Amino acid sequence: MQASKVAFGKWRARFSGSGTVSNPLHGSWRWDCAVCLLLGLSFFLIYNANQRTIGAGDTYPARYLPLSIWKHHSLTLDPIALLVAQGREVPTGKSQSTAAFWMIKNPAGGIVSLYPVVTPVIVAPLYLPAVAYLDEMGWEPLRVDYVARVMEKLCASFLASLSAMLLYLLLRRRSSPDAAVLLTIAYALGTTTWVISSQALWMHGLAGLLVVAMLYLLTGPCTPLRALGAGLFCALLACNRQPDAILAAGFALYAIRWAGSRLIWFLAAAAVPVGLALAYNLFVVGHVIGGYGLMPSLESRVSKFGEDTLYGIAVLLFSPVYGLFVFSPFLLFVPLFLPFVLRDQGSRGLTLAAGGALVVQLLFYGATHWEQGLSWGPRYLTEALPILVWMLSPVFERLRTLGRAVFGLACLIAVVIQGVGAFCYTGKALGSAVAAKGPLITRDTWKQLVWDIGNTPFLAELKHGLIAPDFGELKGNIDVAEMRDEGGGRHLVVAGWALMDGHTPSDVTLMVDGQVVVGGTDVFFERPDVVRALGTRDPGGWQVKFPADDLAPGAHVVTALVRDRSGGQQRLLGERRFIVTQSDSRLVKAARSAVSLLVEHQSHAGYWLTEFSKETRFVPQRQELNIFINAALIDVVEPIARQAGLTGAMVRARKFLTNQIEENGLVRYHGRPDLPTMGVMGCRITPDADDTALAWRIAPNPHSALLPLALSTLKQFRTSDGLYQTWLAPREQFRCIDPGKDPNPPDIGIQLHVYLWLAQVDLPAARELCTALQKRSTDESLWVYYRLAPPIVLLRLHEVSEAGCPLQLPESRLRTTVAGQGIWLELLGHLRHFEAANDLTESRSKAITLLLSKLAAENFASLKGNPPLLYHNDLSASVSRYYWSEAFGYALWLRLYYEHEGALSAASPGAGGRVPNSENGSAKP
Repeated sequence: MQASKVAFGKWRARFSGSGTVSNPLHGSWRWDCAVCLLLGLSFFLIYNANQRTIGAGDTYPARYLPLSIWKHHSLTLDPIALLVAQGREVPTGKSQSTAAFWMIKNPAGGIVSLYPVVTPVIVAPLYLPAVAYLDEMGWEPLRVDYVARVMEKLCASFLASLSAMLLYLLLRRRSSPDAAVLLTIAYALGTTTWVISSQALWMHGLAGLLVVAMLYLLTGPCTPLRALGAGLFCALLACNRQPDAILAAGFALYAIRWAGSRLIWFLAAAAVPVGLALAYNLFVVGHVIGGYGLMPSLESRVSKFGEDTLYGIAVLLFSPVYGLFVFSPFLLFVPLFLPFVLRDQGSRGLTLAAGGALVVQLLFYGATHWEQGLSWGPRYLTEALPILVWMLSPVFERLRTLGRAVFGLACLIAVVIQGVGAFCYTGKALGSAVAAKGPLITRDTWKQLVWDIGNTPFLAELKHGLIAPDFGELKGNIDVAEMRDEGGGRHLVVAGWALMDGHTPSDVTLMVDGQVVVGGTDVFFERPDVVRALGTRDPGGWQVKFPADDLAPGAHVVTALVRDRSGGQQRLLGERRFIVTQSDSRLVKAARSAVSLLVEHQSHAGYWLTEFSKETRFVPQRQELNIFINAALIDVVEPIARQAGLTGAMVRARKFLTNQIEENGLVRYHGRPDLPTMGVMGCRITPDADDTALAWRIAPNPHSALLPLALSTLKQFRTSDGLYQTWLAPREQFRCIDPGKDPNPPDIGIQLHVYLWLAQVDLPAARELCTALQKRSTDESLWVYYRLAPPIVLLRLHEVSEAGCPLQLPESRLRTTVAGQGIWLELLGHLRHFEAANDLTESRSKAITLLLSKLAAENFASLKGNPPLLYHNDLSASVSRYYWSEAFGYALWLRLYYEHEGALSAASPGAGGRVPNSENGSAKP
């Protein structure tokens, strides 16, 4: 035991530089631990001060995989592929330039990370508090994304802080406390340890920690436990990132001498991660070298090996975009004072082994891939930084006052440069320069970019100033994604809402199929439902419309990406599936024409006129304004108004209908007596149950006091058997009415409309009416105004049944004897089918297409010559009138057209698409 203490004392003296101080407090282990902890805490706070991540697609698998490991117990990305893709297309095969490049499809058909999974597996235990939180709060996609982003930043900054803390303890073995603190600060804040390792889960963060751990172990005496640790860390370094196998090999070569007889412990520990990594590569990824082996561009990269080695080294060390000595100029002291580095006898062997490996790695990058893409500075050399800083220790100890001043100034410059990256870097500057070179980026392109001073990140990124934090919690939804034909071609309209920490975000960007940015907006409006749900009045609603005629028929997915602030990272809001159908071009054109005709027939006040004749042949006597047709037309068009581009027309029609509710809560057939049409086309007729029920159900008056008045009056005209009469006034107060055999009949159509209204506002009364109606459903006397015109009754039957009152009406009354009206009953039959089921057989589709084409032929000549007959006067009355509506015909045609389009979409191959985001159509917090 005493001998081992003496040996340890000799080892410590051997690795202590000339700067070791004699102060017993400053030289104590407790003091070093206190300084180490203080440095680590300081660095952790500094790394998180910008409150945002600085990553790229490379870091997405490591961000989300730890959560998936705990939740789904899988190392594949299949359970979380949509989240990891972050709006890009999930790979389905090789050579997909538009797919999320950080993911790859393995030979078995699964989705795996392109990169090794050592980092996400190692940090997975740190995610346990987040897993517990999500188990408690729920695993909704937006919440999972938010938690994963926060955990990625915390874990990355923790690893970087840990590496700096361990580096300080390593440096204390050969430096004074002051020198160790200075060099540790230079490493933690003056290199890419800050802007790369601490900002996102790049593989470099864990690699840097492993390199420091290897240096720490190899500069100490070898014990069985240290040998096991060194073997484990050395193998993890090689498995975590394949190019770092070069550094691991350098450490392993030195370890042969260092471990001596305990080399078996080193090799045994190294075999564990190597075996696990090989098993993962072979059995999960499907290639011995992992995801890189499945890259379609691997062969082309290998074929270019060594083409630009010296040029690539120059880029890695001195270019204004990636140069190591440009971003961290104090590291130049290593090559400039290399003799000082090698003069240290005690560390020369490790210096040569680690330094030689570093040079070989530099040659490797120079010969293979010196273009580092869009990232901050010398990212590829990040894990080599601990070796270089460790080599600086003997250099700094031998510098004199002037040399130390220059060194300190170089460190300060490096810290400022990295600070600019932490608080200002977005990648836009270089990204714009790359985009300006065109879609095809080659090595020649990069050769032009990397030496352009204007692309220097710490200069170019200063132009937009500080980047605001973007760690806010995103809430929102895609409520609508549908095809609309608004003239001039089909458009996809996408609408939803988004709030970042309860505030309006910067913008929304849309992509289709994860490939092409198709539109976006920075205009937001207030959504009342969101205000009610979340209690915030910040505008969160958004809508984007873009042409869709170029989209191929079939299933597509639109993705919404949201940014909190300008320059911030885009956040995945959600996805929603939509279908582009292979439509008959003639019917598409006819639909546009029908919309135009329907809008053309609508007055500026929002109503449509109705034609009437004296007989069951369409020979119009004249037109009139009535409330009934307008209300029924709104009911037909409303479900397809947005698709057809008729939202504005519906708003006007609803407003008109609402205004027809008078001060007593009732509605007249011809509308308010003060309408300008009263003196020309209509009469100040008695209020009726039909129009009152329709207006209140479709466009209720906001004055709530009027509703009880209307219901009270309605119930006064209830028959003894529970039905409701037509006119809401005593016989002696009838005006402009030509009564028939029964002056105030309970008509079948009126009962259906009253029932639908009562089902909304007075359920007990609705149930009583249903019971009464079911008892008399076969009574022929109820067919007063629809005996020869069943379309309206046919339209209402399914809706009434869905509201809780199934009826069996006489089949004879659901047919027509009026010449030419059969085509409208055929159309209504198809609509009734779509109400009850979404299936679409080929024969039905052909029949619908034929019917629509027949009605639309010659600009709807057939419809204009024979529109639907909707109702008539009491046949026992003295005045014979039959009411037809060309506008209603266009509405029915459009309704069937879009119902058919929707059914075709649902039946299209691949209509399953990707799973849309949860909580569709809601504003749930």
